[in-house]
Amino acid sequence: MRFALFLLVVLAIVGIAMGLPTRVAIEQHEGDLFHMIDAGLRLQAGEIPHLDFMTPLGILSIAPMALFLSLGFAGGKAALLSNLLVAILITPVLWWVGQTRMEGKMRFFFGASMLILVSALTYGGGSVSTSLSMYYNRWSWAVVFILLVAILWRAPEGEKPYKLGLLTGIGLSLLALTKMTFFIAFAPPIAIMLVVQRRYRVAGIASLVGGIVLIATTLAFGPAFWVSYAQDLFQVAFNSQRSQPGENLLAVFSAPRFLAGTASIVAAIIWLRKTGQEQMGLFLLLLLPAFAFTTWQNWGNDPKWLFLVGLVVVAKLRVVSRAREQGVIIATIAFVALAPTMTTLTVSLPRGVFAEWERFGRIVDAGPISDIWLVKDRLNSADVIMPALGLEGDTPERVFLGAEIPNCRVYDGLVRLAVAYAQQIARRPEAAGAGIFLADLVNIMPLISDQRRLKGGAPWYYGGDSGFADMDFVVIPKCPMNADARDKAMDALEASDVQLEFVEETPQMFLFAVNRPQ
Repeated sequence: MRFALFLLVVLAIVGIAMGLPTRVAIEQHEGDLFHMIDAGLRLQAGEIPHLDFMTPLGILSIAPMALFLSLGFAGGKAALLSNLLVAILITPVLWWVGQTRMEGKMRFFFGASMLILVSALTYGGGSVSTSLSMYYNRWSWAVVFILLVAILWRAPEGEKPYKLGLLTGIGLSLLALTKMTFFIAFAPPIAIMLVVQRRYRVAGIASLVGGIVLIATTLAFGPAFWVSYAQDLFQVAFNSQRSQPGENLLAVFSAPRFLAGTASIVAAIIWLRKTGQEQMGLFLLLLLPAFAFTTWQNWGNDPKWLFLVGLVVVAKLRVVSRAREQGVIIATIAFVALAPTMTTLTVSLPRGVFAEWERFGRIVDAGPISDIWLVKDRLNSADVIMPALGLEGDTPERVFLGAEIPNCRVYDGLVRLAVAYAQQIARRPEAAGAGIFLADLVNIMPLISDQRRLKGGAPWYYGGDSGFADMDFVVIPKCPMNADARDKAMDALEASDVQLEFVEETPQMFLFAVNRPQ
């Protein structure tokens, strides 16, 4: 009863933090939030991810946003309420896992940490800046931790296998339909752990649930849904600048900022084996590649898996009869290494409510992002990064249809550039309501103007011809947010049969019109 009441109190605090603000203060990663709002608007309009627009993210990462947008909320509030919805949905599961698997204060720590994780206003890391970005990663980590605690901790005597089987099957299905890379990383070790534990009925029920979800999804969207999902994932993995958004795979464990965490999991594995907990040590070793892959693949390379390492060691301190001091040291190292992330996640909640609004400016007065306020340093910024004059690389990068493309990019200028593009295009009567393809990472012009979203486009451009069939104009930025994305777009345009006609050059862009056969 105490634990249930505690979870409800924490959930109420989360509800206040998500429900109270009427506007949202953003300090970083606004592009990621904007592209999720774009995807949510597409889903709300009946477009299906992978089939109608390109994204490596699963439909469940977008569905909550689409739900609240359809209820009339603007994008910022829709993101907050999406966090709250996930927190509400996992609360009963947290109660069951904590009540049946944990003892004492540990269940309270676990429950509060998971609710904070899914509802935080930042991705993690050591920065206190609010962002609402990459929330799908935090949701996926919460599902992973819930599954692993339910599997690794001892179940009460007489528990029916169907309970853990249902949880495992539903949890893995959620990962597959939220962010597939988490499913790819954790499904194999979870399956092996269930077999080693001889929980064959649990594994069978989980497989049955997964099969039902697979069939239901196929019936709803057709077999092409899975084919297109796989194609989107391969596009990002092999043809995109986003396949490795951060450190390389080796550095995720060997770079100086990760060494304490690496030492803690290696020490935990050794300590567990030496204290008679060989199976748990084996399971941590089995999970190590999954931890490495997800940390490497997610932006920021935030080692959230340290939470589980510390939790495992603390739980086993109750049952080991020797080397307890070493266990305390290992758990302390893990939680200290994780402290910047947990602190950042926790303090982001009150920062969203008590923002210093004089530091922020409104992006637009109406539309789907009208409730998002961006810190003025980023709202008004459009600083250019380019090679110094007279040094190698200061010449034009390439020539595209006769236009000399400068070798430069813009730092923190996403909003200001988009406003400039939209205003310049709006001066042309023939461009009213047109579909604009922007040769850059994110095109937010449909969110701030009357320009429409491209059918078959990509909220976040990963390369290829996404949206080409529906575009009326093409904008080639002189100094883009991401030069690699611009290059991939120009390569794809040159390789296509699209006929472009030069329209005008402005200080920020080259504008081309699409000539289509009549």
